[in-house]
Amino acid sequence: KKQYLAGQEIYFREGLCVTCHQPNGKGLDPAFPSIEKSPWVTEDPDRLIKITLYGLMGPLEVNGKKYDGLVPMTPFGGMLKDPEIAAVLTFVRNSFGNKADPIQPEQVKKIRDANPGRMMFYNTEELLKEHPFKK
Repeated sequence: KKQYLAGQEIYFREGLCVTCHQPNGKGLDPAFPSIEKSPWVTEDPDRLIKITLYGLMGPLEVNGKKYDGLVPMTPFGGMLKDPEIAAVLTFVRNSFGNKADPIQPEQVKKIRDANPGRMMFYNTEELLKEHPFKK
């Protein structure tokens, strides 16, 4: 619960998650996808951690709705520490109709350590090749 509440505070900070994904998690069409009941959020935690650390660029589909991806997801790896990323992802994975296991700081550190010096965005194709959706 403590981690969830810390994540909630981070989510609602000005200029962070809430700016694009909105207080209700529904996003802003046509640029910012909903994170409500989203497999992008609830499935593979490593995929979600990579999106958060390094950002995402390119077209994608969320719950049957297509986004052109011209406005990329901001990479937060340089702005937030591993415990902060773990907290905000735990909040998102258990809000907006989502229900998934919490993210631990060690999981974030493992991804960060495996990608030393990475500064570039993930593109959708590359990310889904590494972490495909469940069939």
